[in-house]
Amino acid sequence: MRNIILALGAIALSLSATFAISQTAEHPNFPVVVLDRQEGIIAIVGRIDFRTPLAFEKTLSEVPNVSALVLDSPEGGVHSALSIANRVRGLGLTTVIGTDSQCMSACAFIFLAGTARLAWGELGVHQISGSDGDGNLVDGQFALAEIIEALDEFDAPTELIGLMLRTPPENMYTLSSQEKRQFGFLANEKELATAPQTPTPRVDLADPETWRGKVVTGELVSSGKRWFAALNLDGTTVFEFTSGQRSAGRYIVSDGNVCFKLDNNNHFDCRRPVSSPTGIRWYDEKGNFQSLIIGVENSKIAVTQKTRNVPAGVSDYIRPGECALIVASRPTVIEARNYVFANVSDRRFLKAFRSKNGWIAISIGTLKPHEVDTVLTEWKQAGRIPLDSYCSTGRAYQGIVNLGIN
Repeated sequence: MRNIILALGAIALSLSATFAISQTAEHPNFPVVVLDRQEGIIAIVGRIDFRTPLAFEKTLSEVPNVSALVLDSPEGGVHSALSIANRVRGLGLTTVIGTDSQCMSACAFIFLAGTARLAWGELGVHQISGSDGDGNLVDGQFALAEIIEALDEFDAPTELIGLMLRTPPENMYTLSSQEKRQFGFLANEKELATAPQTPTPRVDLADPETWRGKVVTGELVSSGKRWFAALNLDGTTVFEFTSGQRSAGRYIVSDGNVCFKLDNNNHFDCRRPVSSPTGIRWYDEKGNFQSLIIGVENSKIAVTQKTRNVPAGVSDYIRPGECALIVASRPTVIEARNYVFANVSDRRFLKAFRSKNGWIAISIGTLKPHEVDTVLTEWKQAGRIPLDSYCSTGRAYQGIVNLGIN
């Protein structure tokens, strides 16, 4: 950790030049850039918009050993920032704001998601803005309760959340050095020099020997749906299928293969990751591949973290990494039914959820992270959905409500 942080101190000095470069052949995923491929250090420089989560995922696929994220961003979309923040937390990344850098507004969500956090530069917070800076409505896209719950999962200091909620959106509260030290966001050179060094294991998507104690994420080629396999250090495994069903058992890694023995099976089924121009292919024993390996996360509980606060019925509809487009909430089933009959003509993906406060949230479908800001802004402007519509991860829901509508 010490070597990485010391390297970050030097790398952060070049961020202003990186910002000026913008998107080039050297930085195809701008505003996400690679600063040190060997140490696994990447950065987000500039505004965070609906394209940034996809750029972040592309960069992760190119730097599978990512260990730290440097931030230099003046603002961004709430959902895009929270989407990246959840990935940062799942990967167990260190987040850093360089000496001459800033992390303001929605960028702060990403910074607070780091398992280790260093703010040498400016860190600013405020309430959710009613505009994303381009004149597009964004208020209501995320329920405030969900933002607070996410920050709570990130172990964000309660006092800092209070500062955020008390600062009007037109203002910015910039933390002082004393406050950053109080919250544990600062470390001086003496502290770094004496800090114990923990070797960061390298992760190779094509080498399953580096996967032990981590969660493997795969994606079906046919549908794009994802599955997760937790490879625990004790040889046990939990496999979550695209349907949401889970199987448990044991696994072994041998000669480049990962072999699973799940549930009541009497034999091991083996798979081998193989590098190809289209990604890491996941071959079975017959030489067929139906999935691509797209990530290996550091935390062995990442799978359960993604759904730990989402009841089974809700998580069947709101898949990990996605959110439900909520167009209205009503206190009773009758009022929810009446709203649907009067306002929702396309009911193919209609679902209703019981919130913790007893109200019923009405959803007309789910969205992927890179779709949210664009869909919400364009549909609101076109009048397709109410202006107070938002996208929910389902954490605040207790179950599905049957409205009796076919």
